[in-house]
Amino acid sequence: MNTTVIIVGLITLLFIWINLWVSTNIINYLKNKGIKASMFNNRIFIKGKIFKYLPVYKKTSLEHDGKVGLLYYFFYISFVLALLFLGLGVILV
Repeated sequence: MNTTVIIVGLITLLFIWINLWVSTNIINYLKNKGIKASMFNNRIFIKGKIFKYLPVYKKTSLEHDGKVGLLYYFFYISFVLALLFLGLGVILV
């Protein structure tokens, strides 16, 4: 395994971590605004549930702040970059 693959893998992990951090901040924002939100189903973490809350976050932040919150854009940017680097890593292997 060469160094390039390791670096691409680490960058992929970084973007996944950023995406998870943004996801938890979106859930916390919604909870602070009084909206019931959770990424767990019967104590099991479900990452895909964030896609249910993204439109809610967009609408709520638009109503409260007058613009769409930055976390909405950070989520999609980190998600796309993680997928791109994952694909690049698979190609390099």
